[in-house]
Amino acid sequence: MKKTWIVLKTEFINTVTRRSFILALILVPLVPALILGGISLFREKEALEIPGISSSEVQEGDQVPQGYIDLANLVVITPEWLGEELLIGFDHETSARQAALSGEISGYFVIQPDYLESGAVRFVSQEFNPLTSLDSTWMINSLIKYNLLGGDLGQFDAFFNPLKVEYVDLAPDDTETGINIATDPIAFYIPYGMTMLFYILIVTSASLMMNSVTKEKENRVMEILISSVNPRQLLTGKILGLGLVGLLQLVVWLGSAIVLLRLGGTTLQIPADVQLSVGVLIWGIVFFILGYLLYGTIMAGVGALVGSVKEASQATFVVIIPILIPLMLVGFIIDQPNSSLAVALSLIPFTAPNTIMTRMAVAPIPLWQLLASMLLTMGTIILLIHAVSGMFRAQLLLTGQKFSFGLFIKALRGKLPDIIKT
Repeated sequence: MKKTWIVLKTEFINTVTRRSFILALILVPLVPALILGGISLFREKEALEIPGISSSEVQEGDQVPQGYIDLANLVVITPEWLGEELLIGFDHETSARQAALSGEISGYFVIQPDYLESGAVRFVSQEFNPLTSLDSTWMINSLIKYNLLGGDLGQFDAFFNPLKVEYVDLAPDDTETGINIATDPIAFYIPYGMTMLFYILIVTSASLMMNSVTKEKENRVMEILISSVNPRQLLTGKILGLGLVGLLQLVVWLGSAIVLLRLGGTTLQIPADVQLSVGVLIWGIVFFILGYLLYGTIMAGVGALVGSVKEASQATFVVIIPILIPLMLVGFIIDQPNSSLAVALSLIPFTAPNTIMTRMAVAPIPLWQLLASMLLTMGTIILLIHAVSGMFRAQLLLTGQKFSFGLFIKALRGKLPDIIKT
C-alpha cells in the first residue's frame, strides 16, 4: 500500500506542477469569465432600455440630442424614453438651425407637411455623415410610429415584436425535453458544452495514463520501477494519481461553469430551466470517475502492450471510438433525452458517462437509470482491471509490440502470443 501511495503522489505532483496543466486549469474558466464580464460591463453602460429597439442601436456616444420639427402635426405625445436628453422638439426651423450651429443638438429632422402621403423627412446637420445619420434615425422613427399608433405602448411593442411563435410537434412522443431548443438556442449549447467537457476530460486523463506508461518504457525508467514496485501496485498508483488530476480539472471547470451560468443568467438572458444545478456537479464527479477508470484502464493496457509513444498515439483513436458515439449523436440526445436510443447509450458502459451528463443538462433522468448505469459501468471496470492486471506485468512492461486491435483483445483475454510470453 505504501508503494502504491508513492506512485500515486508522484504521478499527481508531476502532472499538476506542469506549466501547461496550470495554464489550462486557469485559462479555461477565466476566458469565458472575462467575456461575460465584458458583456455585463457594456450593458451596464447602456443608458436606455427602449421597447422595440435593440440595445445595439443605442450607442454610448450619442450624448448630444437631436431635434425635430413637426410640420405634419403628427406628434401628440412624446414617450418617456425619448426625453429632451435625446430628442428636442422645435416650433420653427430657425431656432432648430441655431441650436445645431451652436452645438446644442447634433442635427434636426423636419417632418414634411405631406408626410402621410409621401413619408418625407428631411435631416439637417452641420457635419453630415451618411453612416452615422442612418444609425441615428431610430429616435425620430420611434417617435413617429408611437404617435401613428395613438400613443399606445402595447400596440407599439406589438408592432416591433409581432410574433411570439410556439412550436408544436405533430408527432410528439413520450420524451420530455424539459426545454424548447427551437425557441431557446442557448438550450442546445449548454448540454453540448457538457458533452465536450466530459469527452475532453475523460480522453485527456486516460491518455495521460497511456503516455505515462509508454514514455517510461521508452526511456527505460520502467526497468528501474519494476525492480522495486510490482506491476499491480504500479498500475493502481498510476490510475489513482492521474484520476485525481482529472477530477481536479472537472471540479474547477464544471464548478466554474455553474457559477458563471448563475452570475451570467441575466446578462446572457439564459432561461431558468437550462441552468446547471449543483446536482449536475455531484453526478458529474461520479460519472467522471467511472468514465476515467474505464478508459484509463484500457489506456493502461495499450501502454503496457506497445513499445513507443508514436504507436500509442495511433492506437488511441481505436480505443476511444465508443466515447465518440454520444458526441456524434449529441443533437439527437439533446432533442430527445429520454428516447430509447438515449437510454440505451446510457446503459452501455463505454458510452454511458458522456450520454448521462448530456441528458442531465437537458432534463431530469430517472434514478433507476442512473443506478443501473453506475452498476453496469462498475462491473465492466472490475472486469477490465482484472484483465489489464494480467497484461501489466514485467514481461510486457519491458518489451514492446506493434499495436493491433486483435492483439489487444487477445491480451485482455489472457491469450498472448508466445513471442510476448517468453
